[in-house]
Amino acid sequence: MASRLVILCLLGGLSACQMPADTNTARYLLAQGNTQQAREQLRELAEAGDAAAQVEYGKLLAAEQGADPAQAMVWYQRAWQQHDYRAGPASLRLFKRYQGSLAFGEARARELLAPLRPRESEEDLRLALDVVALYPGAATDQQWQEWLRLYRRSCVMDCYFETYAGRYAQHKDNVEQAEAMYARALHRDPRAVEYLQDMHWQNGTPERFVALMQDLEGDVSLDGAYCLRVATLIKANATAAEHDPSVMRWLQRAADNGEPQALSEQLRYMLSWPNFYSHRDFTAKVAELMPLDPAVATFFRAQGDMQSGWYALRPERARDDLEKLVSQGMTQALMPLGTLYQSGFLGEADMERAVMYYTRAAEAGMAEGDASLSSLYATGRGVMRDPIRAYAHKEASKVLLPRTARQESDERLELPEALQPAADQAAQKLVAQRRRWLEEQFHVAITP
Repeated sequence: MASRLVILCLLGGLSACQMPADTNTARYLLAQGNTQQAREQLRELAEAGDAAAQVEYGKLLAAEQGADPAQAMVWYQRAWQQHDYRAGPASLRLFKRYQGSLAFGEARARELLAPLRPRESEEDLRLALDVVALYPGAATDQQWQEWLRLYRRSCVMDCYFETYAGRYAQHKDNVEQAEAMYARALHRDPRAVEYLQDMHWQNGTPERFVALMQDLEGDVSLDGAYCLRVATLIKANATAAEHDPSVMRWLQRAADNGEPQALSEQLRYMLSWPNFYSHRDFTAKVAELMPLDPAVATFFRAQGDMQSGWYALRPERARDDLEKLVSQGMTQALMPLGTLYQSGFLGEADMERAVMYYTRAAEAGMAEGDASLSSLYATGRGVMRDPIRAYAHKEASKVLLPRTARQESDERLELPEALQPAADQAAQKLVAQRRRWLEEQFHVAITP
């Protein structure tokens, strides 16, 4: 019977065959780019109480464009309650995307380490190292050294000792040792790429990271997830004024190797650099993504319709698409909607709606919403100039900044001395709201 099922699948095509629901099948479907069918299978298993599927379904939700982190966290929490502690590092990665203070993440990491028994269980040992690799300060030097010693002794296959040891060396500011360790793991573990980029960015040597990545381009053994991670980090490593063609090369390799997010990342990069990519090529990529993930493809199509550099404006279709996506729960569509109404592409600029959408975006955890509001109130463009509100939204935007945020994001707006007390009070109130959002979404108590 099993062989007959395989034959039928091969004859009919995997996309047309209803494969049995299990996490391995879902992972295979994801690798083939069939996100919708994988999502349905994982949700079915997750709702039935399968802890492994709950973790995988949470990861899928967290990776979606415009994802509400609360949705992914619900499934991570359910898996955690069933003692599937793989949900810990997964939830921490999601938290790291939003938090604006290292101390917040370390507090969460310590909570996740509490139930683990690294000395007694090899799985718990790996999980503990996964947690502290994300937030090295969550463990003491003694714990780090003991766990690395235990791991080096126990791991045989899928051993990532060099990644963990490099992270500890980086934590201790031993840059040369950290780079040497990461270099040994670069071809096997995409996390080593992430930590290497983080180290060189923090040390002001991003060109060193780019050079090391150029050496990797000839390695044909790298899988789709690895290529996607490299592309994302090269993009984060560059300044806003730098176009790097290697980003699209890595993204294309990721797409060719079955990474489902690669297409959407290609579209995002093309939108950022309309002078380097044509509207025709962009439209072709949207069409390629549409049958795999219609909502995300529509989200990018709408932004292409608003890209003035391509001289193919279709603002009415963009508005209709984005409003429909917002009504379906895609919070990320709030920002381009605000931009659309601010731009005046639909006629005269509608600043009331623009402010409304930027405010909703900020309240949904997007730092860009607060940043846009700060800019509007600072310049008085289309709204009453209000330096106090501008200052408050600038400070609030820092709470939700991702790890890759630029250093200039730390800048404070200069105010006349007489306005500073009122501005500080307004900022404290707004910052408290953003911290409450983090607490509610990520189930973690945050203290300044």
